[in-house]
Amino acid sequence: MSGITEWLSSIGLGTYAQRFDENAIDLSVVRDLTEQDLKDLGVLLGHRRKMLRAIAELKGDVPRSPRAGGKAAPDGAERRQLTVMFCDMVGSSALSARLDPEDLRAVIGAYHSCIAEVVARNDGMIARYMGDGVLAYFGYPHAHEDDAEQAARAALAAVEAVANLQTFPSTQLQVRVGIATGMVVVGDLTGEGAAKEHAVIGETPNLAARLQTLADPGAVLICERTHRLTEGFFEFRKLGPVALKGWAEPTQAWQVLGTTGIDSHFEARHKTQLTQPIGREEEIELLLRRWQRAVSGEGCAVMLTGEAGIGKSHIALALDERLQGEEHITVRQFCSAHHTNSALYPFIRQLERAARFERSDAPRAKFDKLEALLSRSGTDADRVATLANLLSLPIGERYRLPELSPQKRKEMTLAALLTQLKSLAALQPVFVIVEDVHWADPTSLELLTMTLEQVPRLRVLLLITARPEFAPPWPGHAHVTTLSLTRLNRRNGAALIERVTAGKALPKEVLDQILARTDGVPLFVEELTKTVLETGFLQEQDDQYILSRPLPAMAIPTTLQASLMARLDRLAPVREVAQIGAVVGREFSYELLSTVAGLPKESLEEALAKLARSELIFCRGELPQALYTFKHALVRDAAYSGLLKSRRATLHAAIAAAFEQRFPEIVDAQPETLAHHLTEAGLFEKAEAYWLQAGKKAAMRSANLEAIAHFQRGIEATSHRPDEARNDRLELDLQFALGPCLIATQGPASNKAMVTFARARELCERLRNPPEQLQVMFWLTTASVIRGELPLAQETIASLLHLSQTRRDRPALLNAMRGQAMIRLFMGQITGAQEAIEQAFEAFELSSEEDRLAARVAGQDAGVADLALMSWPLWLLGREDTAIVRMDAAIQRADAISHPHSQAYAFYYACILQALRGEFLIAQRYAERCIALSEEHGFRQWRLARAVRGICTASLDSSPGALVEIRAALDEYRHAGYQLAITALLVLLCERLLIDCDYENALELIESGLAIGNRNSERILEAELYRLKAAALIGRRGPDAEAAGQSLLEQALDIARSQRAKTLELRAAIDLAALRIDQQKREQALDLLAPVYNSFTEGFDTRDMKKAKALLDQLR
Repeated sequence: MSGITEWLSSIGLGTYAQRFDENAIDLSVVRDLTEQDLKDLGVLLGHRRKMLRAIAELKGDVPRSPRAGGKAAPDGAERRQLTVMFCDMVGSSALSARLDPEDLRAVIGAYHSCIAEVVARNDGMIARYMGDGVLAYFGYPHAHEDDAEQAARAALAAVEAVANLQTFPSTQLQVRVGIATGMVVVGDLTGEGAAKEHAVIGETPNLAARLQTLADPGAVLICERTHRLTEGFFEFRKLGPVALKGWAEPTQAWQVLGTTGIDSHFEARHKTQLTQPIGREEEIELLLRRWQRAVSGEGCAVMLTGEAGIGKSHIALALDERLQGEEHITVRQFCSAHHTNSALYPFIRQLERAARFERSDAPRAKFDKLEALLSRSGTDADRVATLANLLSLPIGERYRLPELSPQKRKEMTLAALLTQLKSLAALQPVFVIVEDVHWADPTSLELLTMTLEQVPRLRVLLLITARPEFAPPWPGHAHVTTLSLTRLNRRNGAALIERVTAGKALPKEVLDQILARTDGVPLFVEELTKTVLETGFLQEQDDQYILSRPLPAMAIPTTLQASLMARLDRLAPVREVAQIGAVVGREFSYELLSTVAGLPKESLEEALAKLARSELIFCRGELPQALYTFKHALVRDAAYSGLLKSRRATLHAAIAAAFEQRFPEIVDAQPETLAHHLTEAGLFEKAEAYWLQAGKKAAMRSANLEAIAHFQRGIEATSHRPDEARNDRLELDLQFALGPCLIATQGPASNKAMVTFARARELCERLRNPPEQLQVMFWLTTASVIRGELPLAQETIASLLHLSQTRRDRPALLNAMRGQAMIRLFMGQITGAQEAIEQAFEAFELSSEEDRLAARVAGQDAGVADLALMSWPLWLLGREDTAIVRMDAAIQRADAISHPHSQAYAFYYACILQALRGEFLIAQRYAERCIALSEEHGFRQWRLARAVRGICTASLDSSPGALVEIRAALDEYRHAGYQLAITALLVLLCERLLIDCDYENALELIESGLAIGNRNSERILEAELYRLKAAALIGRRGPDAEAAGQSLLEQALDIARSQRAKTLELRAAIDLAALRIDQQKREQALDLLAPVYNSFTEGFDTRDMKKAKALLDQLR
């Protein structure tokens, strides 16, 4: 009997399974049943109609499996979002003590039938009767876009229907209801005979049952997730977190009080102030032009088509809002997926809303409201009676309804509705919105066809919304425009995300993922963005969000689960093919699918053709070379998520085997594809090697973000193996390859890089000092430098140099020599830095190409880095012309080798140096190039380039917003843990503040710079900080300002001389000479400045040298 049980359950009438069993009715005789047979079996009238329609669909031989025809519950278990309703009859124990068992049986039978009728009417399915309890599913075996909403409507209707049941005198029945929504495993058959059922595994049924126990008699309680899915359609009372047996934490619960009367799903989701649609300006302008035509008496219609969530309702509401300043009448009608066979449903609901019917209104009160509504447009008596009859209202003695045939009655009703529209249009222009006409019943479509014929002679704009599959039954009309909505482009999609985040920027990788997965569908964009914001892996920081932990895979929003699954359920017979394709990915080939699907050729091709016709997938090319792509990434995700994990793993393994055996060229070109399937199949050992191969390929293309993802997936795969089976050598290869990519994108001092370096060091120790050990030491040393731990870095770099030389590791030596030069430079050991970097570059030039490439594990080309760094001590030593030659050589080499990170490195050092020289136009150009490369390739450590750009902008055009950018960039740089070179930016910023006479802020920044220098031993620009402090004190003109300034300038001069930093010595000498002149000590000024100036052998066209010469000319 399992077949008949499953068939009845699939049409929501499982309650009759036992009766069919008792009468020996199985699938072999079900198609022969007549209406009288069903009546004799005790099937209710509404259920008889539903059952007869289902019997009529059983064509040909009776199917052996209820899967035939796509109507029955699917074989086997699956994962899906389900809304579960649990009803419990109140006081059943007391009732059993009071009633005779046979009478009690009749009461419970009536109660069961009452619940079953309500559930069936709302497209639910009775799962199980448990004495006085009833368990119902909404969303299985077929999902609908509004399963949670239908469950809540069914619950309210059940409460009312049970209360009105006429059973025995003085027996007043009541029911309490609990509803919960969540992901479950459903479909495993349990039990025998009539008791056989599709079991649901998961917390959702238990949650519904627990909520029911807390409900008062006649109350409906729902969980947080159900509330979110139904918000806007119902009125609620928030109960707060409630303690439930079996739940560790209190659970938020809500009581459903009643409906709000809102029919529009868009309005329900957007209860606050309506915003204008993004990217739909042209469509709205066209509709406004059509409206003006209608106002002038030339009525017209527009059919707005587009897929679900594309924005049809939003445009309709936005246009209505734009018309609020004009005299007009808006009439809104909503078709419903649950009323496709309910004649004139959208027109009936519109009249009920317009007349303001309340649920508690008596029929007479409703009639009075309808009469008042119709009187405003001068409606005659016949029309009142006709429309009252349409709404099933008594007309009383004042009106007479003539006896007519059903056809004549229908014609009279359609004429009355059309005349009502004409009457309204005679009063004011009318904007009519008919939404979701693809769900319209045949009679409503007939009325729409009649209306379209009349529209040109009325002051009416008729806006019809429909999905692309809708085929209009009316003929073409010149006054009807069809407008197809396309998806949002990237710019508009990003703007919509920004609206949802209230203007706060998302991390680029998060933004990119949302845009990639939502395919420009506004509803998908909004809901996925909301879901991302609620997940907890983002945290707010000023005007942006930052990742608080690694970005996980984005789950399908709860609000979209039912809609996406409904699309798949409509194709139930071929859904499994879509799911196998989903395991392959967003795109899959016929050749691969045919290898793993295990289906006959004809069946597979027929299934793919059906999926393509439904536009669930798109096909490119001809068989057998055809490629298929899911129309939406989220539809693919929904298909995949419906599979059990065990089934997914089996399919991934089959796909991986197919790639290895039949598609080696794909494996070679895209090793990450095979690695992914091996990982998901649980074949981690093989997956690790392919992730390493994939990451290296991406890194060679400077696709650092992709490389990082591949390496991290490989490292994650190693963690799934037991300790005794782990391959330390392979993990070190992965960690070692990951390091340079993290350096490039996040900087060596980032937390992720530090974790990688520490793990690599641990693996090196376990592997007993492999060749990678020296480079790992260099990474850790570099991180210390970046974090401002210069004394510590000085100690470790000496050890690294010694080991590199002892082991004759040329790549490590090249990087260590440059590291030594950098440490010396920022500690103020200028001549030592110059000597070290010259030696490093000489060693680089003598190195083989193999060693040069191996040295790039530091993140950038060693030659580019040497030349870029070399320009700094040369500039400080007063060799400015030579410094610029070296800097230009660094940029030229970086461009020649086309290595993005090396290019960004060169431009970074160049823009700061040029800004320090006062060449702001050149510095700005270099900063822009550095920023562009960083944004394109995901480099993050070049944050200071933004600050340099801001300084240049402020210096070139006094832009007020530039200083904001500078401070923001500095704060971001510091927040990321970077300390090195902050003093350079503070020097540049202070110079700008001094020009603006902002002495207090300048002094505050100088003190900060000096504190950083003392804490980190960063002395490179210490002389400049003292010089600028003197300028700030003298400019502020406080007590003893001149004496204090002179002392500071003398200190700056001493520091510069001790460092042999001739450029900084010259600057301090210029300022001190100028002060001597003000003090009428011209001879001292000349004696001070002339020797410094005369010591220079180049750079006479620089800003500083020109300034010094001008001052000397004044003194001579």
